[in-house]
Amino acid sequence: MATRPPLNMAELSACAERVQHLRTQSPLLLQRHADHDARRDAILARRSALDNQSMTRRKDDLEAGLEIRRQRNALNADALALNQEIQALRTAIARNSKVRDAYDAECARRPYSRNDFNRLPQPQQDAMRAGLSDIQVPKLPQNMKPLPDVDAP
Repeated sequence: MATRPPLNMAELSACAERVQHLRTQSPLLLQRHADHDARRDAILARRSALDNQSMTRRKDDLEAGLEIRRQRNALNADALALNQEIQALRTAIARNSKVRDAYDAECARRPYSRNDFNRLPQPQQDAMRAGLSDIQVPKLPQNMKPLPDVDAP
């Protein structure tokens, strides 16, 4: 493995910006993913309850049938909104992964001048000192799929 040259000032600054990005965005993306999972589970539970309610209602009870349809329309609207948010989250995670890939390719394990480091703005110095060892960068999970069988209201 060839030794890579030290980072120049511009490269060091770009690497520090990547670290700042990853340190701020990765935890937010992980939380958004967890929130989406919880919302997805709640929507699936609501769907199951509505299916059961629909199966057990008296078929001649028009009012109950209309109420179930109203609830199903609201559920579908929530599911459509969540599906759109899931797609936006997938896009954000993919962009974040590109930042991590760029950091790994261009910054990781490369030396740099202490003088250049000291010329970085304080937030960038702080980010470089903190590094990424304690940061979990989200990856596109296989199970982050849109909700199936969603009808437009």
